[in-house]
Amino acid sequence: MQRPIEKPAGTPVEELDTPALLVDLGRLDMNFASMAGRVRAEVWIHKTPAIARRQVALPSVFGIAVRSIAEAEIFASDGFDDIRILRPLVTSASKRRAEVLAGSIRVIASNAGERTRDDGLTLWGAAAFDGAVTVSARITSVPENGRAIHDCGQKAVGRDHGDPAILGRDRLKATGGSAEHGIVLSPPDEPPFAIGDWLQLVPADIATAFALHDFVFGVRQGRLETVWPISARGAF
Repeated sequence: MQRPIEKPAGTPVEELDTPALLVDLGRLDMNFASMAGRVRAEVWIHKTPAIARRQVALPSVFGIAVRSIAEAEIFASDGFDDIRILRPLVTSASKRRAEVLAGSIRVIASNAGERTRDDGLTLWGAAAFDGAVTVSARITSVPENGRAIHDCGQKAVGRDHGDPAILGRDRLKATGGSAEHGIVLSPPDEPPFAIGDWLQLVPADIATAFALHDFVFGVRQGRLETVWPISARGAF
């Protein structure tokens, strides 16, 4: 499993080992502050209790939503006590596990063949993370002008929903690659790439990116502030 090499708070983000899943805390706080109305946070997107705690601390958020009984168990063990499971519990084992949880917390579960019970709350999903989540990459080779290879492949950023964008570099195009490498293309009038150049890729699907990492690095104004485990990763 991925283990982040310890870096002290205040480390410049470019000094973190790549690829790394990054969340810009300033942008995240701004997105969270803009939320209004009664909502339930879809924490299955980020699978990270520390982020969920920031969400439920908002006056507009009433509970969380997950997509599996396993995710519900992980968030319940972390102190969350109002959980909606968005998918039906089909097996007898999953139903028993939900009953155990319901003995101490509020659990709203879908039932197979029935409409999910509506608790009157709007689901608050991926829009909460617009512009805040990136995956860092570093150029590892430059086989020809206008074409470079970086170390953020499909296993780090995902491509099921399309290629990532490159933050702040609209004229560059991230494409292709392999499990552990990606390709970035640039027009002829762009400055040439050099080995070691640092980039931030914007994943096409945020939930996929979180599912590919064990930790997310919280950064503010370009420096490391915190590291959070993605505790519900793999809890299908």
